[in-house]
Amino acid sequence: MWLPFGRRTAELETKNRILTDAARKRAERIKELEHQVAQLERQVTQLKQELESAKRAREKVATQHAHLLKEKDEELAGLREALTQRAHSLNEKDEELAGVREALIQRAHSLNEKVEELAGVREALTRRARSLNENIEELAGVREVLTQGARSLDEKDEGIAGVREVFTNCSLRILELESALLEIYKK
Repeated sequence: MWLPFGRRTAELETKNRILTDAARKRAERIKELEHQVAQLERQVTQLKQELESAKRAREKVATQHAHLLKEKDEELAGLREALTQRAHSLNEKDEELAGVREALIQRAHSLNEKVEELAGVREALTRRARSLNENIEELAGVREVLTQGARSLDEKDEGIAGVREVFTNCSLRILELESALLEIYKK
């Protein structure tokens, strides 16, 4: 009877060995898995730290980005205000220029009218100048005639002066003779 128990013992020993091997393999596997879990936990811890560091860096970058955006918004608001003022100023200048342009157009029309008026005056003055030139030529002829007449009168004046001198001498002689006659008559 010992045989069936011997066999049974052998079977149990075999199964025990199989179970021991399996338990050992399982323990090795568990140890290996625990080692992997420990590595993973270390990696998770490290990744958590890196994640926290990345979160802090992201928050810092986000804060810097927010500050930068706020500064840029303020800058843009200032530029927008300056551009708005510049646009108003340009609109005012455009309105001024439109007024100046209108005044210049009116001035140009007025000048054109004056030019036309001056052209008429110039034409009248040209006609007047021609008439004056003709009159000057006529006067030159008259002057020549008068000059010749004056020469003739001068010659006649000289003749008359000679006659006057003769008359004066005659008058003096007559007075002398009258005086002499009176004296003779008184005696």
